[in-house]
Amino acid sequence: MSSLLGQFTATGVCLAIMVWLLVGHRGKGTLAKHHEDHHTAWWMLAFGLFAQSAGQAFTAPSKVGDSLTAAMNHQFNAGAGATAVILMMILFGTKPRVWKDVIVGATLPAACLASGSILAMPFTIGGSFLHGLVGA
Repeated sequence: MSSLLGQFTATGVCLAIMVWLLVGHRGKGTLAKHHEDHHTAWWMLAFGLFAQSAGQAFTAPSKVGDSLTAAMNHQFNAGAGATAVILMMILFGTKPRVWKDVIVGATLPAACLASGSILAMPFTIGGSFLHGLVGA
């Protein structure tokens, strides 16, 4: 399958997003001039979507999201939907911080997809679109 940008796999997209964030956040070039802290959350949401179907190297965000959902259910009986909403509030309701946005943004898609509710719809639709766009 070909795509607009050439051959990509889900793992390749995850690697490209990681390099983009490292160069954008830590670099001093043209990309760094256009990167703002609140962009990190959005890039990590895309990373989390592609990590769902990436190879062995990127299984951690999915495992962390699933483990967090299971822990919240076991300890608090909160439910998968509540876990997803709590992660959304942490990601978008607090001041942008790179490491918080990286961790929460990468695990949020797994938590929303685990909820199986209306919270999963943006990730299902957006994931289908993005996967089709890059052919991964």
